[in-house]
Amino acid sequence: MQLVRSVARLARILSYLAMFATALLVIALYDEDTKIALAVVTAVPAVVLFLFSTALREAADLPARLRAAPADAVELQQSLAELSRARRGRLLRALFRTGRAAAGASDLVRPWAPLLPLVNVWFLVATLASALVTPLLVLGALVVFAAYV
Repeated sequence: MQLVRSVARLARILSYLAMFATALLVIALYDEDTKIALAVVTAVPAVVLFLFSTALREAADLPARLRAAPADAVELQQSLAELSRARRGRLLRALFRTGRAAAGASDLVRPWAPLLPLVNVWFLVATLASALVTPLLVLGALVVFAAYV
């Protein structure tokens, strides 16, 4: 899992670099009407890399979530029982606890959901292309920024 977390960290750093390049292009081209659309398009690699790093982090956390699933199910059952017994004064507390437990219940129903982007071939191709384009994008953004400012 350490390798997965390292790759996720690298993808997140590349995402931040792509965001930096986009910001530089937007600053440099803010008064150019047609060229600002190009600057906005350069945000696509940042978004793709950010989503990839998030999916990898979720995949790395999956074993721990699966180990905690029985305890989460018990907590949800207890909060539902408390909600059904709650009186007027404690209703808000019981409702909040049940809502918090139910929000985590989606992991009980579909624990494999974070892995779905990682098996999508087009997403992986877009991630690879974004990772390869990001250094060129940063270099190009620095050149454009130096030329326009």
